[in-house]
Amino acid sequence: MKRAPLAAFLFASIAICAPGANAAHPHVQYQVTNFTLSGGDPTFSVASDVTFQNLDLTETFADSTTQTLSLYDLTSYSKTNTLDTGVLSVYTNPFSYADMGHGAITSATLNGSFDLTNLDIEKSFGGPLSSANVFPSFTASFTPGSFNSFFDVFTNIYAVDAQTGEKYGVGTFGLTATPVPEPSGLVAMLAASGLALLGFLFRRTRKGAVVAIAVVAAAGVPQPPVKAATIDAGNWASVTAPVYGSSQSGVYSGAELFTGPNQFGSYFSGVLPNGRIVRPAGVSAQIGMNPLGTALTPDGKYLITTNDDERDGSGASSFSLQSSINRGGYSISVIDTATLSVVSQINTAGKLFVGLQATGSGTYTIWASSGGDNSIKLFTVSSAGAIAGPVGSIAIAPITPQSAGYVSNYTPIGAAATTTSAPTGYSKSGAKITFPAGSALSPDGKFLYVACNGDNSVAIIDTASKTVVKQVPVGYFPYAVAVSKEGNKILVSNWGATEYKFKNPAYDGAGNLTSIAPVPGNAPDGYYVPVTSTTGSNPKTSSISILAAPGANGASASLLGSIYEGAPLDQLYQVGDTHPSALASVRRGTVEVLYVAKANDDSLGLIQVSNNRKLPDFDLSPIGVTLLDGHKIHGSYPNALAVSPDNTRLYVAEAGLNSVAVLDTTVPTAPKLIGRIPTGWYPTGLSVSPDGKTLYIVNAKGVGEDINPNTVNAGHNPTGIESFTDGNYIFGTVQKVDLTATHPNKTQVPSYNYAINPPADTSVVPAGGAASNKIKHVFFILHENKTFDSMLGNQNGHFGPYASLTYNNPDGSPFVNGQYTGVSLNTQQLATTFATAVNYYSDSEESDAGHQFSASGTATDYTEKTLLVKSGRGLLVNKNFEPEDYPEGGYIFNNAARNGVSFKDYGALIRIVGTDTGTSVPTTIDDPASGLAGYPQLQADAFHITSPLVNAGDTESTTQGLGQAYFMALPILSVLGTSNPSGEARLDKNYPGYNFNISDQRRAKEFIKDFDRQLANGTLPQFIYLYQPNDHTGGVQAPNAGAVGTSPLQQVGDGDTGLGMVVNHIMKSPAYYDPSTDTGSAIFITYDDAQSSLDHIQQHRTPLVVVSPFAKPGYLAKKHYVTASVVKTEELLLGLPPNNLGDLFATDLRDLFQPTYNGITASSVPVTRTAQYTPSPEGRKIWSLVAKLDSSAPDRDSHRLGALARMSVKADEVHSAAVKKNHLHSAAYKALQARLYQTALTLVNGPAPKDSDD
Repeated sequence: MKRAPLAAFLFASIAICAPGANAAHPHVQYQVTNFTLSGGDPTFSVASDVTFQNLDLTETFADSTTQTLSLYDLTSYSKTNTLDTGVLSVYTNPFSYADMGHGAITSATLNGSFDLTNLDIEKSFGGPLSSANVFPSFTASFTPGSFNSFFDVFTNIYAVDAQTGEKYGVGTFGLTATPVPEPSGLVAMLAASGLALLGFLFRRTRKGAVVAIAVVAAAGVPQPPVKAATIDAGNWASVTAPVYGSSQSGVYSGAELFTGPNQFGSYFSGVLPNGRIVRPAGVSAQIGMNPLGTALTPDGKYLITTNDDERDGSGASSFSLQSSINRGGYSISVIDTATLSVVSQINTAGKLFVGLQATGSGTYTIWASSGGDNSIKLFTVSSAGAIAGPVGSIAIAPITPQSAGYVSNYTPIGAAATTTSAPTGYSKSGAKITFPAGSALSPDGKFLYVACNGDNSVAIIDTASKTVVKQVPVGYFPYAVAVSKEGNKILVSNWGATEYKFKNPAYDGAGNLTSIAPVPGNAPDGYYVPVTSTTGSNPKTSSISILAAPGANGASASLLGSIYEGAPLDQLYQVGDTHPSALASVRRGTVEVLYVAKANDDSLGLIQVSNNRKLPDFDLSPIGVTLLDGHKIHGSYPNALAVSPDNTRLYVAEAGLNSVAVLDTTVPTAPKLIGRIPTGWYPTGLSVSPDGKTLYIVNAKGVGEDINPNTVNAGHNPTGIESFTDGNYIFGTVQKVDLTATHPNKTQVPSYNYAINPPADTSVVPAGGAASNKIKHVFFILHENKTFDSMLGNQNGHFGPYASLTYNNPDGSPFVNGQYTGVSLNTQQLATTFATAVNYYSDSEESDAGHQFSASGTATDYTEKTLLVKSGRGLLVNKNFEPEDYPEGGYIFNNAARNGVSFKDYGALIRIVGTDTGTSVPTTIDDPASGLAGYPQLQADAFHITSPLVNAGDTESTTQGLGQAYFMALPILSVLGTSNPSGEARLDKNYPGYNFNISDQRRAKEFIKDFDRQLANGTLPQFIYLYQPNDHTGGVQAPNAGAVGTSPLQQVGDGDTGLGMVVNHIMKSPAYYDPSTDTGSAIFITYDDAQSSLDHIQQHRTPLVVVSPFAKPGYLAKKHYVTASVVKTEELLLGLPPNNLGDLFATDLRDLFQPTYNGITASSVPVTRTAQYTPSPEGRKIWSLVAKLDSSAPDRDSHRLGALARMSVKADEVHSAAVKKNHLHSAAYKALQARLYQTALTLVNGPAPKDSDD
């Protein structure tokens, strides 16, 4: 809601003109002339001084492109004049007017605000009504009874919004105006003859009246274009990735630009996996992995960053390829701000998370929040920039009760300490989690305030004694802290939505946990909207907690209460909460305003600190989309804030746009967007130099995976990007932006995020609006963790240079690895028969966010910031299916339900925190019908599959339940517990989720049974989401695991077999193709991410296959696609609107379809129900070492898991080659196998990586 004008009974008439100008002139001048004010009654006369400020000039050209110039583009933008004779001159800067070939300026509009000061209002028969300053308060002298009906006298001052009638109290005494209609019939006085009035722009100003502005401009000044379009549910397919229409060169000509750095004249400029462009302003340098914390030393000499990442890799993958000083994993970097070079780094400090402060001079002290280490760690940085430490640690213990069910504080004894059935993340030795996050120093530096994210509290540390002197409970998942300028208030953002507790705990008299029990029947606590705390004086959900510190004494701090900054959650529309996170205080004079980054809402909350008053939010939405249901399209994820030293500018890091929004905060209560500055990938931290001239931006993902300088020119590695490890190998960057030479604008960042390209062919995939006339049922099948080459690399006969089995070592030397191509025959058959995208990428680096993107097209700031720091969070996180992970508008399921589209889910989004992820023993706890593993067997050649199928173990039993036990009082996504209008349940509660003890073939049989039943009953939903997890690979607990064999190739082969069974059965049904109506289905097959496997083009590249009677047969789709492209295409086919910026900005998949039936039947692609791959004894021996890894949960120890799988396959390949040459008993063969085993043994016996859950 916009703030109402103070003097709402006034309006202004402004005329603006431009003298003749053309492209040869260095600038264009505009003038505001004949400014007049009048009241609602013609008997009133008004006089005032006027100050113009915060102007934006928007010009339209002959070809309909537009350009908006803001304060920094104008050489004059503020002038004080007396009314009637005042003239405001606005000159454009020369740099804005390069000849771009867009023709003459045809119109222009000027937006802005003005102050009315020394205001005099005179009534013709009543004498002076008032003569006073309007601001900061309006006072009046009057004679009672001397007014007509236009005014009412009140005992309190009000300002009335002329358009809404809303009243705003602004003082202690005064008058209010009767609301009047919006101005009409205003006269524009034009200063140059022969120029036509082009129109009025009406807007409310921040301090003054409603303004009517008319602008005219002379011809001949071409400008850069701004793509302008009205986007709605009927045309949203027109939005594409910005690389749409681009092209690679050479043998890849015709493919849109690949993902990778060094594409636009700078190493740090490139194309991201989602097809967006990063061209960061200023100068960039590489730092550690996943930087989340940033702080400048007080003198501005050094920028310190904490790099908060469990993924330390191993061997070569722990070092940066571009900067040898940078190491992976948790680390702290020290950057010289003069040279923007990393002068030192420490990576032996343990865990870190977000909070960071720097004090002192000469030798600096660094105060770093340690997240999972539950402490504040102290380091020193010398005057030369050398970091040392930790030189101290301040432990922070939890204050949540130990015996009240909280999963962050418990001490198990007895059965609870020995149980073999417990939720993933449960510790048999107990948990004392505080997880320190954001922090802030008191103005005098005597106290450090720390948000304890895992303890729902704030710890107050005396910086002299380095001890915790007090802890105060606040809301859920506190994230950031700010302190008022006087130091007497501490403000804390509460990031979370709900409490995390055991469902059925039992305690002894001393408060020790004696037992935990799951919800009966392999079922969750329920399917409900998360339970929130939003009312009363201390709401704990999505709120700002306010602590009072009398006399700025932190040791005396106490909770005053909390201000709710969230939105009431529901099942369909407001699915996720607002995520109050970063905080910054802006103070001008006596007015201090706290700004709150509401990351999941694309807005800033404002709170007036003096009176704890919540002000209207500021909307940061980068694009307006009109939807009939009122759903907002968000996804810019504002998540970090910084304020200029003079408090006139607020900088907002927008992780979802790769930008920093710049706001004018000259009036702290009324910010204005000036423009945006482009950044690297996923900005997460900001700092401003002490002189206000330099902005430092920290980007968590930099520009993606590095180019390996040793293989830039290798023919089999076209991008030069490293191919010896996976997509988790990403370092962050820091930018140095000269604010005196950088001009934020409103066009550049949007152009790096999307383009407008109306679709030419809507025969199958609509442009928006109504559902497809051709596709009546949409199926989405999700698999796990594979690159394109890992499954299809041996198919270069079909895919040409897009498929390869050759990769590069760190030194540039090539090596060959077949990965999983020997057991993926069904995948390969479908991929070569139907349409396959060869330039398609996962949005995510790992599974947690991968499932979010697959189901929604986006991942929240909470997901992105917790998925790489899970170690130490215990039961506060699992696989990011928790309430805090929910995108604001939810998932495709919520979008379908609110728009009347039927759907059913098989196995997705059910692995919430508090489940055992299928690892309980005995295994019948999670699989009551069997408890036995079942996997395909491998043939003697240890690589290639033959038939007939040979399975071992249980691949046939009927499944029962969700495949896991649930131990916490948390819901599965509410809408999944409901039914379609037909009465059909929206979740198959007998389809198991993530559990490697259950064969994917059994899952396929459950789906087929349920599919046939619905088909027969006429209740088959329009959309089906099917999850087949076993090709993830991992540990198996079933008692028959040893006899069956559970090698990674068997697990991948099991998933491939399950896929073939499902697709073949769908293709045989009448739902697949109906010749009488020429309609049918579309099946999308892809992977949640590409980790733990290799690719010769880019490590985010993964397979995408479209199976449909209208899929182009044998087609190689070369446009740049991403996970969100699938979500977007599903929604378009189903007649759904966009749900967030992720699906909106992606290019859809219409290129993979054709309007005519392709004639491919199920008999053309018979299922190969196989895993006839018998691993060699040596391969089995290597894979048996998986028991030494932590594979008890999804993606745990993923780097070593992937490496061990590749070594196992290599042993099989060596064995197969030796069999063919009859060399099994040769010394050379035995020595080679011994070296392979020794390498594997060294890997698993080495230091455990810091990541425990990618």
